[in-house]
Amino acid sequence: MTPLYLDANASMPPTARARAAAVAALDLIGNPSSPHVLGRTVRRLLDEAREAVAAALGGQARELVFCSGASEANRWLIDAARLAGRTVWISALEHPSLAKPWALLPEALRAERPEDADMVCCTAAHNETGTIPDLAALLARVRDEAIVCIDAAQACGRVSPVPARADAVVASAHKMGGVAGAGALLLRGRARALPPPWAGGGQEGGLRPGTEPLVAIAAFGSAAAEVEQTRAAHAALSPLRDRLERELVTAWGARALGAEGARLPNTSALVVPDVDGAALRIAVDLAGVCVGFGAACSALAPEPSPALLSLGLTPAEAQATVRLSLPPSACAGDVDEALTRLRPVAAALRAAAKRP
Repeated sequence: MTPLYLDANASMPPTARARAAAVAALDLIGNPSSPHVLGRTVRRLLDEAREAVAAALGGQARELVFCSGASEANRWLIDAARLAGRTVWISALEHPSLAKPWALLPEALRAERPEDADMVCCTAAHNETGTIPDLAALLARVRDEAIVCIDAAQACGRVSPVPARADAVVASAHKMGGVAGAGALLLRGRARALPPPWAGGGQEGGLRPGTEPLVAIAAFGSAAAEVEQTRAAHAALSPLRDRLERELVTAWGARALGAEGARLPNTSALVVPDVDGAALRIAVDLAGVCVGFGAACSALAPEPSPALLSLGLTPAEAQATVRLSLPPSACAGDVDEALTRLRPVAAALRAAAKRP
């Protein structure tokens, strides 16, 4: 059985253009920090990618720092805030890459309300449910002098750019049609005053040590250059997502999270009642459908998702929540096949649980 990929929020398949850019970059020799002709050739490719990614994030090339991914960018922000002694507030829906280092901050640096914080962090779209927070309402509560950080890893390749008020914007290559290994941190306005938290080489203007991963960055730049087409492809997924969700809600007796509000057009999170979460994961996998359970980087952890618990789910419900996230290439035939494979899953699990 050919696996059916409905886990694009974990990693969006690379675009053909990004794949070609990565392959072409493999033929380049040189370090972008080297002054010789080959180093300058590599540097030009790096600069072109920087311009494309910055534009996709609504910023300028001089404001963009390349890093290994959104997780590193989020950690950079928390570590910089700690070094500067700034109080930080984060939303309950943040990715573990931000929520976990925030929890390690001294208590005096963890603000309970956005109104009290020197730095406010909020996702532009929740990776597990696709929920799009009301950023305008949040920003109305933030002090003028506070640094606003937006994690756009899930949103950048799927919906419009983040608000202009954002001082720091986080993005990830493999969430928008590039390949894993590159991310971006846009620093502007108040965020430019943050101290670099890590010592090392002088790469990226001294803000992030380490030789830039040229192959991943080349693909990142190519994906960013066609981000408007990728967003349009995602916008067209809403009817497919709605049909898949509607029929599985009926077949599984499930509940859709966040369906009443704004969501990413490709994402549906379904809470499946009266089934064991671990058994559900196995059954869906055996049905040949690749889906998400919680954040991809934490999916193998035994504990339930803190973000889902913050929405009022019980631990059992959180562990029995399935995230379906369509790739931009998804079509009606993919939904038909997914429904054929998935409809019987919940009933079979419940029947098996009742057997003596």
